[in-house]
Amino acid sequence: YMETYSRGQLAKTARLNREALRYYENSGLIPKAGREANGYRAYPSETLVLLDFISTAKEAGFSLREIKELFSHLQGPTIDTVDLEHIIEEKLAEVEEKKKALDRTKENLMDIKGHLDTPEECPVFQAFRTLTKKTS
Repeated sequence: YMETYSRGQLAKTARLNREALRYYENSGLIPKAGREANGYRAYPSETLVLLDFISTAKEAGFSLREIKELFSHLQGPTIDTVDLEHIIEEKLAEVEEKKKALDRTKENLMDIKGHLDTPEECPVFQAFRTLTKKTS
C-alpha cells in the first residue's frame, strides 16, 4: 500500500493553495494525479518531495520555467549530467551573490539598530540625513 494524498491534503501539507497545485500539475512540474476508485485524485507521497524542491528553488530565485528545465534533465533513460551540472553551477553562483547581498543588508540593518541611541555615529543614517537636507 502506497500512501497517497488528495489535492486538498497535499496542498495543506505542502503549504500551497490548490490553484498552485493545479498549475504545477497542468504545466508538467509535478506528475498528473492518479484516481482512486471513488474518482478522487490521489497524489503519491513522493509528490511532496518535488513540491518541497519547487518551493525552496522558488525562494532561491528559480523561475518555474527554470525548475521545469531542471526537472526535464532528470527525465528519460539517461540523465544529461554535463548540462545539468552547468545549470546547477550557474544557480549556485546566483545564490552565492544573493547570499552576499543579504549579508551586507543584514550588516547595514544591525549597524542602524546598534546606533538607534547615537544616530550621528551611523554611516547609513548620516548619508540619508545629508542627502535629504540637500533635496529639501
